[in-house]
Amino acid sequence: MTINQDQPCWSVEAVQRLRELANARLPPEIISAAMHIPVIDIRRKAAELGVSLEIDRATN
Repeated sequence: MTINQDQPCWSVEAVQRLRELANARLPPEIISAAMHIPVIDIRRKAAELGVSLEIDRATN
């Protein structure tokens, strides 16, 4: 078995933080900056978890 070094290791705490920030309706770019994880990895993990990263543009 090989480990892909290109993807971050997601701790339980990191997953919880991703869920919290996504539930707060923050854009992926802001979540990425807050967690110091590339946007592509934020999007990938959110998709894997079934977490929506859609924000309501009407309220912005």
